[in-house]
Amino acid sequence: MAEVVKLLTHAYTDFLVHGHIPPTDVIKLIISKMLGYGILLFSTLVKLPQVANVLRAHSADGLSAVSCELETWGLLVHTAYGYLKGLAFSTYGEASILFAQNVLLLALIYKYNRMPLSRRLAAVILLGGAIAAVLTGHVSMALISHAYDLNNIILMSARLPQILQNFSARSTGQLSVITYAANTLGCVARLFTTMQEGGGSAMFRQYCISLVLNGILVTQILVFGNKGAAPNKAKPAAKRA
Repeated sequence: MAEVVKLLTHAYTDFLVHGHIPPTDVIKLIISKMLGYGILLFSTLVKLPQVANVLRAHSADGLSAVSCELETWGLLVHTAYGYLKGLAFSTYGEASILFAQNVLLLALIYKYNRMPLSRRLAAVILLGGAIAAVLTGHVSMALISHAYDLNNIILMSARLPQILQNFSARSTGQLSVITYAANTLGCVARLFTTMQEGGGSAMFRQYCISLVLNGILVTQILVFGNKGAAPNKAKPAAKRA
């Protein structure tokens, strides 16, 4: 944030004192930094509508545990990549915030879908071990770079089960349109910041894929909504009557 303030102050002073319009590169960098920190701030709320939906309904109906697990791993790899590469926190920080929110959502899915205890323990041990390995320097930049290249596959694997489940059920259950619309808009902004701040081609490809997949989910929510389960329950009741 201090870097943004410094850039803005310099550009503003240069304009007032010398009447110079800041160079295009400076303007783009300022916009990129402001977008980056805006995304960071907004990311603290992205998953909360989805969490609220689950808590309010006391149900994780329509949410794929596999999708959530894979997305959680993808966010962890994204965070580790930015951390080990030494990128500015504004370019990847939302991944760490979304990771924390995803862990909470995953815990709710495990609870309401009555997942086996062994699966819950495995998730805790594996995720905890991976975080410890990154923070203690046991993960090399080369390894995390390879993992990041595979992250596009992880991302698609995370979203596709949810997309296919929605098509099969003709319903999106408790999926939140606010959450996925925010993800979609965030991807658009991140494409710009990645180009401006040297996030690399792998990161750019990931945001392109994420934009398409999140856009499909938003479309499904708008088209299908939560209208698959109720009619199926109503029909048997009518027959018994």
